[in-house]
Amino acid sequence: MKLKHNPFPPIFAQGDEATKLACLDFFDLRDSPPAKECLLELVKLQRPDGAFPSSLDPQNWGTRETGRNPILLLKAGLPPKGLNVDSAVRFILGHQRPDGGWSENPSLVIPPEKVELSNEQGITWITADVVELLRQVGMGECPECKAALEWLRTMQNRHGGWYSYSGSIGDQRGSTGDPDSTAQITFLMGELYGEDDPVYLRGRELFERHLDECVQDVERGYRIRLRDGQREELDGYTLTHLLLSWLLDQPRRIQRGYDVSDPRVKRMMEALIEIQREDGGWRPFWSEESSPVYTALAVKVLVLSGALAREDLALDVEASM
Repeated sequence: MKLKHNPFPPIFAQGDEATKLACLDFFDLRDSPPAKECLLELVKLQRPDGAFPSSLDPQNWGTRETGRNPILLLKAGLPPKGLNVDSAVRFILGHQRPDGGWSENPSLVIPPEKVELSNEQGITWITADVVELLRQVGMGECPECKAALEWLRTMQNRHGGWYSYSGSIGDQRGSTGDPDSTAQITFLMGELYGEDDPVYLRGRELFERHLDECVQDVERGYRIRLRDGQREELDGYTLTHLLLSWLLDQPRRIQRGYDVSDPRVKRMMEALIEIQREDGGWRPFWSEESSPVYTALAVKVLVLSGALAREDLALDVEASM
């Protein structure tokens, strides 16, 4: 397989520091001057209390950003017990809900279209992100992490999936769950509790269904919008979210054989290349513009699945930095 266009200009021209740094790290360029500049700018964003500003409102801190950015700082070489990472971890621990999960900052005004976020209910995928952070700083056995995992297990619905949060639109409509959250949490459970774990097995069964449905969308050439049955073009989110989460270098699903040796994944990767836009990027279904985040995710899933060779993209990366 081969890309039609250089995918890196949208990432480096429009992406934020976190997206650019994650991309450079993926291509082993974490010691390059652009990566060091991104790291410096990311560190500058951190507040004195250890939190990071929300992308929804930089005047307020965000749980999502405070849980995710320290993982990038660790990848860039900052120590787990250093001031930046440690202060973010302590801030996050101080905002755990009594039930064990994490919600978004209660002070944020969440736009109606951000259906995956809540500042009143614990959010499953954000809680899973925090679990990742705690494990990476050596706190995987701490009481807070154990409570978070127990909460995630209780949040599995009767279909085997997870909603973004209790009372979300998917929950209200009686769907099987949010496929993105389900994939992320299912394979986390498999890694932690083993492949005989009943929570993992139920999630894995539903994941297989989601993967089959995605290939059906590919063969039709469009996806069907759940809320009203309208047709929509295939997009970068639809073809990546089942295989790779934002955490990028945690390819648990691909390590379990969901790569181009699986005909479904191969067909998805072919379709992903087919829908690359002329500017080199990919868009998610909720945007008409190419997204730096989903362009970075598309590149990484293509490489990690075996559809593209990492070295074949190296010159394009360096030319776009």
